[in-house]
Amino acid sequence: MPLPAKLLTVSVAAGLLAVTACASQAQQARPSKAPGPADVVATIGTTSVTLEAVDARALQEPVSSFGSAKLVQAIYVARRAAIEEIVGNTLMDQEARARGIDRPTLVEREIAAKAPAPTDAEVKAWYDANPARVNGATLDQVRAPIRQLLIEERMNTARSALVEALKLKTPVTISLEPPRVAVKAEG
Repeated sequence: MPLPAKLLTVSVAAGLLAVTACASQAQQARPSKAPGPADVVATIGTTSVTLEAVDARALQEPVSSFGSAKLVQAIYVARRAAIEEIVGNTLMDQEARARGIDRPTLVEREIAAKAPAPTDAEVKAWYDANPARVNGATLDQVRAPIRQLLIEERMNTARSALVEALKLKTPVTISLEPPRVAVKAEG
């Protein structure tokens, strides 16, 4: 996964951790069995996704992708990100088959075409807005990496929009439970 995509993953992971932490504290802990490898953790239409398939993808992520998350939270975040990737890829494969094309052609038509290359003004605006992230480098030194970051952000946004639109056509259920922490009701 390229560096900007990892940054996006870490940002999404941080958001999921915050939601998980709030849900954990706000809800009373309820007993639940840990899912086993054969347990279904998501469905895409009539296609089931098992924990084993999710873990095959999730456990490829480096530990550094999850910041200071506790192991149980990091595993959940990795699994959840893997589920989202599997769901998206499955939906795109189904849509490509329905159109009689392959996934790369679908990606070109529905994602790349909707993610225009950033202009020089947009690259400069990003550079001016993020001085701490360029560590004193000149615009000429970081122009190409900034342009690539902006392209990847736009591609991710277009992919997310496509996947969300496809989810409206095919029911998707994610049943992977977030980790919960028992909290005493004191004070």
